[in-house]
Amino acid sequence: MPPNFHGPKKRRREAYNVDVKLVEIYEDLASEKDEIRLKAAQGLISQFTPDKNPTDDQIKKVLLRLFRGLCSSRKAARIGFSIALAEMLTQIFAVKREGSELELVDALRLWESQSNTSNSESGQEQRDYLFGRLFGAEAIIKSAVLFEPHAVYEQWPKVLGLVFEIAQKKPWLREECGWIIYRLVYDLSARNLDAKYLEAALEGLCSHDLARSPEGVAVWLAAKDMFPAANFPSKIWKHDDPLDPKERSNLAKVMKESSTEEDKGENKAKSSGTWNSKLHFAWDAIISRTSETTKSKESKSSRLSFGEFWTEVVDNGLFAASSSDERKYWGFLLFNKILNEGSPQQAAQVFTKNLVRCLTNQLAVEDRYLHRMAVKVSKAIQARVSKEPGFAAAAVSGLMGTAGAVNFDQATKTKTIEKIVADANNEALEDIVPVFGKLLSNPGADDEKTAASNRQFIAGLLLSIVRAKATTGNSDSEEDFQSILEQILSILVRYAYFPNTADASTAPKPALSQATQEMLRNRINSSLNSILACQKYAATIPYAVVKQIRDAIKSEEYGKFNIDMDEKLQDSVKTAFKSLKKLSSKEKKGETSSLSAFKLLYSMTVLQVYSADADAVSMLEELDFCYTKFMGESDSKKQDTADASDALVEILLSFASKQSQLFRRMSEQVFGAFADQVTENGLESLISILEAKESLAGQQEMFDEQGDDDEDDVEEVSGDEDEEMADIDDLDSDVEVVEAGDASEPESDSDEDEEDASDDDEEDAAEVADFEAKLAAALGTHRADKDLTADESDSDADMNDDEMDAVDEQLAKVFRARRQVTSKLKDKKDARENMVNFKNRVLDLIEIFVKKCHSSTLALDLLLPLLRLARRSSVKQIASKANNVLREYTKLCKGSAVPKIEGEDEPVWELLRSIHKEARHSGPPAHATATSQASLLVVKVLVAHDKAAIAGVVDVYADTRKEQLCSTKCHVQPSFFTDWNNWCVSASKQLKN
Repeated sequence: MPPNFHGPKKRRREAYNVDVKLVEIYEDLASEKDEIRLKAAQGLISQFTPDKNPTDDQIKKVLLRLFRGLCSSRKAARIGFSIALAEMLTQIFAVKREGSELELVDALRLWESQSNTSNSESGQEQRDYLFGRLFGAEAIIKSAVLFEPHAVYEQWPKVLGLVFEIAQKKPWLREECGWIIYRLVYDLSARNLDAKYLEAALEGLCSHDLARSPEGVAVWLAAKDMFPAANFPSKIWKHDDPLDPKERSNLAKVMKESSTEEDKGENKAKSSGTWNSKLHFAWDAIISRTSETTKSKESKSSRLSFGEFWTEVVDNGLFAASSSDERKYWGFLLFNKILNEGSPQQAAQVFTKNLVRCLTNQLAVEDRYLHRMAVKVSKAIQARVSKEPGFAAAAVSGLMGTAGAVNFDQATKTKTIEKIVADANNEALEDIVPVFGKLLSNPGADDEKTAASNRQFIAGLLLSIVRAKATTGNSDSEEDFQSILEQILSILVRYAYFPNTADASTAPKPALSQATQEMLRNRINSSLNSILACQKYAATIPYAVVKQIRDAIKSEEYGKFNIDMDEKLQDSVKTAFKSLKKLSSKEKKGETSSLSAFKLLYSMTVLQVYSADADAVSMLEELDFCYTKFMGESDSKKQDTADASDALVEILLSFASKQSQLFRRMSEQVFGAFADQVTENGLESLISILEAKESLAGQQEMFDEQGDDDEDDVEEVSGDEDEEMADIDDLDSDVEVVEAGDASEPESDSDEDEEDASDDDEEDAAEVADFEAKLAAALGTHRADKDLTADESDSDADMNDDEMDAVDEQLAKVFRARRQVTSKLKDKKDARENMVNFKNRVLDLIEIFVKKCHSSTLALDLLLPLLRLARRSSVKQIASKANNVLREYTKLCKGSAVPKIEGEDEPVWELLRSIHKEARHSGPPAHATATSQASLLVVKVLVAHDKAAIAGVVDVYADTRKEQLCSTKCHVQPSFFTDWNNWCVSASKQLKN
């Protein structure tokens, strides 16, 4: 560079006045907050009011800035600037300004020039210009300046042309363009403008080949409603109506493509290449015009009804087998929309064949594309039923009817139908239950295995309804579901006990198998179990069930009964129904708990007779004896009642011994009604069960099982139990499972129990060793860890055929003996489980007795057996339950509720000494607490009878203290005396008074 070169001189910046306020307004117009944008728009408009007389240059400059702002993607600039532009155009051009040379045409030229694109811009810049033109067109239309009397009409088609040109060239903007024209129709109608403006829009729609598009359909329908007298372009739709029945196939094609169109030339609209996950606004326009319309045979121009539209356009269009997942997604969106917003009539018609098939398939597998959408739809159905319980009938019919699948829940691995029927109201259930009855008869499958599976599913749904509605009897619900519950049980009874119908037309197809009948009987038991939990239905519905069976046997309406009943059995049942009839008549006069309990017990016993229970007949005779004694009016009523009470306890124990929740609940309800009439003998029956061993020997002793015949009976019972246990996998099973594991066994010093357990272990080990020895002898070999130095010279010797046959025979004998041993072990395990279950049920009954009769001295007889059970039982659940019953008993016996001694008090003193002897045994901490509570309860009883008895009580505690100090066999816990001392402190004041 030459040394004398000084470079060019800097150009002096020209003075430029910047309007800071306008800059701030333009900045605020782009704000993302509505209130800031509106305030900025108001501020801008206020500067160009007529009273301020703005110049044309100022107006032109502002318009130019606003049109540029529409092309900006910054924040919410397009929204803010379009609002300001619409208001500015209205303020400037609505009334012709004197002395102004600026015309609306100039503003339109500015809009067109500022939003014009060329091929030199980037893709993003082109999109910005297109959006700017679109927002500008919307602002110009909203300003209504083109509809003013002084406005030039020729500018209107030009503006429309620019909008349609965007829709044609850029299909991904077609929906937005269509929305502007769609709203325009309503604006024109609201302003009562001439139809020529609408006709220009329709002409532009047709000239740009957009009439047969979703946007075109929506605009056309709006125009027909708002301007019925307008001149519509011809040969576009039949009768100028897209919803004409003859246009259904074309309408389906148009709506199926939605945002795409088939291309036949360069000027045709092309596919956007992108997919919109939202529903097109045209669907709303169509649905709102078909919801209340029905096809009329007299009128050739009648519109499609909603059902016809849904079947043709949605089901056969979007949900066709060849449709893509994207179109099916739109279909699910529509389905969801109708479920959430549609009328009951519309919602009932959307469960069409292809839709339900697609829904089933998508729900079944989690990794399918539309699984999450299908789950959302499933929840929408349930939500509609929860909000509108009457919709349940339509939902069940749609999902399980001709369009759906009988086993919908099984196929989809959901509980959709189960939840729907649980929420259904009485009116809906009146439609649903008969449908389920028909499906039980004809489950829609010829294959026996499939039919059995479908019937099991239907029976499970009926049970779900019972469980959901039976609880309403204990609530303040206004609905009474008794008729529905009786109808459900009537259907189950019909197919559980009368599988063979004389009339072939009404016979189940295929015929019900024995397993299905047994399953249905189990469902009846499970249903009754739920019903018994409701006091409102407990006595009436079981009676209605057995009465229906009796009537059906007499009339043979459903064919022959599934079991043969001899004359003796029929007479017993007949006598039982006579008693039930008497009980029902007495209930009407004045219902009591004892009458309801007898009615329930009779009904359940008769049901057992109908279920071919071998013990039910004798139980029915004993029950008849109880009824005669309880309800009789003889002179020896007291003795008769005592005998009847003892017999009743035995009957209830027979029910309680069964592994069924139904019989457990029934026995508890009946026992609660007669608990105050339980005698000493009846209580002894309960105690004897608690004292029995939890083993096979205990079971044989309890049920008088002796000899080989009895062992066979045991095997049969085990077999029956195995069948019941096989059904436990089904959640609807009525069988209770009680774990009789040895985990966390309480400590016990009972030598007998320890010896039994030790003997069992030793016996098992000996049996295994014996089996191994016999197996080794049969094979002529030995275990790897024995006789390692023995001569193995014969190990490689070959055997001939006779020797091989001899070995086979020996092996067969060994394994036969092993099977017998295994069967014996299984019998022991089953017997243990049975005894644990039985003791649990007896403890439930004792707890009921304690709650109702805790102030009776008879209840004191329970203290010692419960303490021994808590210490001796090897099952933690049993021991814990016994302790809980004792704790509940001692809590109830307070103040005036303490039992009062009548007669001699020596038995109570003996009980106190026995409890102290029990406290000396080693046991778990809970046992020590229980013995202390029991001892203090007896002390309260003695002191309440005679305050002087406190001296004897002190002597008893002193003897126990001596044993603690002097005997190594005494294991009394310190807390035993701590509780005694605390009681002495609290009771000293009362004793001194």
